[in-house]
Amino acid sequence: MWCVFLGIPEVENRHITPDEIHLKNVGTFSILQKPVKVEAVGIFPGVAEQITWRRQILENSNTTTSSENDVGAIRKIAKNKFDQVNTHSNDAVGLPVIAYLGTSRVYGAGRNTLRSNDHRLSRQIFKEGYQDWDEMKATKFHFQEWLATYDTLVGQGREYNRTKEAFFDTVRIANPYLTELSFNNGELWARVDMEGNISDFLPLSLHSDGIHYYTVMVAELAYRCIVLNGFLNELAIIESKGVVMIDELDLHLHPNWQRHVVSDLKRAFPNLQFIVTTRSPFIVQSLESDELINLDNSEVQSFSPDELHLNKVATEIMGVKSVRSEDFESRFKKASEELDKIEDANKALTTEDYIQISKTLGKLIKDETNDPELKAFLDKEIDGENI
Repeated sequence: MWCVFLGIPEVENRHITPDEIHLKNVGTFSILQKPVKVEAVGIFPGVAEQITWRRQILENSNTTTSSENDVGAIRKIAKNKFDQVNTHSNDAVGLPVIAYLGTSRVYGAGRNTLRSNDHRLSRQIFKEGYQDWDEMKATKFHFQEWLATYDTLVGQGREYNRTKEAFFDTVRIANPYLTELSFNNGELWARVDMEGNISDFLPLSLHSDGIHYYTVMVAELAYRCIVLNGFLNELAIIESKGVVMIDELDLHLHPNWQRHVVSDLKRAFPNLQFIVTTRSPFIVQSLESDELINLDNSEVQSFSPDELHLNKVATEIMGVKSVRSEDFESRFKKASEELDKIEDANKALTTEDYIQISKTLGKLIKDETNDPELKAFLDKEIDGENI
């Protein structure tokens, strides 16, 4: 999607970098595998047909292409929107939300309180809407400045009405654990009800990392929807279109939260396309079959993950060999070996052998059972050497 910025001179463009190119092994060393091509097909509002665009590094080149044939169509769309805003003073053009949030989105923030500097004097659409779009970090989020100056700028006719209300509604939908949310002293404060555990009313920075970082992330996305498409007023967020990429969506989130975080995001931002990575079987289980791309298996899934037991998600989709611990597997193997002894000996074992096998199996069952009566019985029998 970064090809859009080839038509928007106020936003820094991005190229294919050497560390993104596959390496080809040649004997005792490796070389960059060229040519390189990244191609996409998309649909844009107001454009009748879908368009194709690509960036390439050719065989004997080190630079990324930006030819008319490769990016002309998408560059033209972006330039038309940019000209409408800058030349014709018309911001009602429907700008796409484009954002990438890597795992570094939480780096450096720690328990630092993100406060507003109150220096924002007006809405700078392209600068604010796409600032740091390719590596958004909590330490550089700007929704606080927007909230701090919103009422003043609305009074001066420099901001759209009802977008602040839409902002708070969206953040609460995206994070259903928030029971209270407000902006005080330059930062967001919240009360959280996490499965019946109700917190004090605190600055976000004093809540858990999951609550803190996820909430400021969705707050920044809501703010950028408003900056880019504020002309839609209270519908600026739910009608904004675009692509948001999030690496490790499950970062710091409780497993119960992981089960519904995808649906929370889709309800809060119904017209944004989210492309996320995860190592969480809970998130994978919450998806439909056409929402999942398994990078370890290129075959299209013929079933929906949400129809599978969590164990099946882990083993059949995510490639986990076993849902049991390695210690359990070791003891299971030992039990199987003891049973094999009985079969191989064709019942030729002595009474002492049977007693030893029974003790071994009894201990294994006792260690694994969740049945308190069975566990108590085995304890008594083993201690009394009845087995």
